[in-house]
Amino acid sequence: MGRRKGSLNKKSEEIQDEKNEVVMSDVATMEPIATEAVLDSVQTEVDLARAELERLKYQIEEKKKEFEFVPRRDISPEEKRISEKQVTMTNENKSANQLIEKQKAWDNQLVTGKFINRRAPGQPAKLTYLKYADDPVKWYTFQDGKTYTIPRGFADQINEHYHTPVFVQKEGPQNLSERVGENSMISEVDTSNKKYAFVPIGFAA
Repeated sequence: MGRRKGSLNKKSEEIQDEKNEVVMSDVATMEPIATEAVLDSVQTEVDLARAELERLKYQIEEKKKEFEFVPRRDISPEEKRISEKQVTMTNENKSANQLIEKQKAWDNQLVTGKFINRRAPGQPAKLTYLKYADDPVKWYTFQDGKTYTIPRGFADQINEHYHTPVFVQKEGPQNLSERVGENSMISEVDTSNKKYAFVPIGFAA
């Protein structure tokens, strides 16, 4: 009985080896066929994608040609006038801003000079300077006869804007007018009576 069992086992192993050989043989035979089918499928997809890309390119070119032949709307004289006006205003604003910046740079230069209180000699004077909207409000206290370094624009303000006006009356007979505002007895306003003076003695480094 033992020998028969061994014989059966040997026979079973031989049969299993034969099956394995058949399976391996089938895989070896089928593998190239399956690979070729996959490659054919991929190639087909690539060809379809290439054809779709060519179709899209053609459609884009056709749309470009259509836009080239679309007539442009003519601008009316009123639209042209408004456009030119806007361009002119933009250029004028730009030029004005450039001039303001140049003037501001000039006014911000520092100048050294002596402060003179003509209205009340020997007395101090407290003055404020604000020339441009984006400037902070600054207050200065000046002692009569002392030397200070201040912005040039402030020096000009001290010399030009602080004065006691003197009204000069007209001489001779007056011809009255029926228009309001034309019957003034004042011929001119004398602004030479300055309250303060700032005498430059040099520029700050």
